[in-house]
Amino acid sequence: MRITNNMMIANMKRNLANNQTRMSKYQNQLQTGKKIQFPSDDPVVAARALKLRTDVSKIEQYQKNLEDAGSWLDETDVTLGKIGDVLQKARELTVQAANGTNTQEETQKIAQELKQLRAQLTHLANSTYAGRYIFSGFKTDQKLIIDDENDPNFGFFNIDVSTKREKIFYEIGVGDSININILGGDLFNLGGDAVKSDAATANPIPGSGIARSELSSLSFPISIGPGNSNITFSINGGPNITASISLGTYYDTADIETQINTAINNAFGTPVVEVSINGNVIEIKTLENSMTASVTFDHTSGFFGYVGAESPEVTTGADNATGGIGRPEMIQMFFDVIDYMEAGDYGKLTASLDVFDAHIGNVLRCRADIGARQNRVDLSLDRMNMDEVNFTDLLSKNEDVDIAEAIMYLKSEENVYQASLAGGARIIQQTLVDFLR
Repeated sequence: MRITNNMMIANMKRNLANNQTRMSKYQNQLQTGKKIQFPSDDPVVAARALKLRTDVSKIEQYQKNLEDAGSWLDETDVTLGKIGDVLQKARELTVQAANGTNTQEETQKIAQELKQLRAQLTHLANSTYAGRYIFSGFKTDQKLIIDDENDPNFGFFNIDVSTKREKIFYEIGVGDSININILGGDLFNLGGDAVKSDAATANPIPGSGIARSELSSLSFPISIGPGNSNITFSINGGPNITASISLGTYYDTADIETQINTAINNAFGTPVVEVSINGNVIEIKTLENSMTASVTFDHTSGFFGYVGAESPEVTTGADNATGGIGRPEMIQMFFDVIDYMEAGDYGKLTASLDVFDAHIGNVLRCRADIGARQNRVDLSLDRMNMDEVNFTDLLSKNEDVDIAEAIMYLKSEENVYQASLAGGARIIQQTLVDFLR
């Protein structure tokens, strides 16, 4: 085979180009710090890098969520502490006023101090975090309680807040979320809902009706025969509706709750009640605030006769023993105590100490709940910080170049390229004199 100059020159140019490509590869790796520049360089590394980058981004967002959740919980904890201090101070003043040794003028002065504590409490109920009201459920742009002392509805709920339905959750992990708020009704109404007052007339709107029945001998399994399945229900004094409940043998209260709830709501044709069984008490509660409830149980042939139901206790309006509808029990307690002081009723002042203890205990319960959530947030944040380190390390190992190795390969390719240039210089003669030798 005859080798011509053109063939030698073409081979030389092709090899020089290949040497330059390899040298350029390591130059780019050193300049960018990455193993690959395009997905086609290594599809497996590229796919793994995309997945790891997504994981790292998620972890960073979870960290932000945890920090925000922690700040919200911290603010709530501080506020609950201040509320507890107000209640404790108010209780001490009530003890002082109830001892019977104060003059009427001295009792009046104590009542004045209690009024200031009441105002402080209403402002604490409207505490905010980053411009959001922390006790207002989903309505974080609205105050929970009317705190203007010149308003005739001072101390009433400004909005409705459902204790069960308005919990705010932050996503803090894959399939993991945490409730970060305390509901106003839960805190100020001893676990009840917040029910808005009628601002136009200063009269409360009738709240959710609640009917209870104590089950004196609730036991499982419960065997129910044919025909033993009637419950009569009415709303706002309307016509009685008898719902038939198809019960057989049940082993837990959830089955009974579902059957009663379904039967009554189907009888009305729309969801109107919420049924729950807590311990040995069946509770039937209307869903709309404007409704009141009355419930009767069929003791002769009905289901409730089989489980020892007592006659139902029917509550019309909000489930609020001391405050009435529309005003939180904690705030109403201050109004009542102030009235007792101004009237000099020392017996009721003494009795109100138990009410103070109930609210102080409820605040401590809420604060313990917040503390438990804070601990969980701290643990989750520590875990996310560790995950960030681990995933960032995996990402680095997957796509970052080994600098020492890249320098070694680059130096080797530089030597090859220089040698190829030197060899090429001998193939391509630069002057005609070289051909005359």
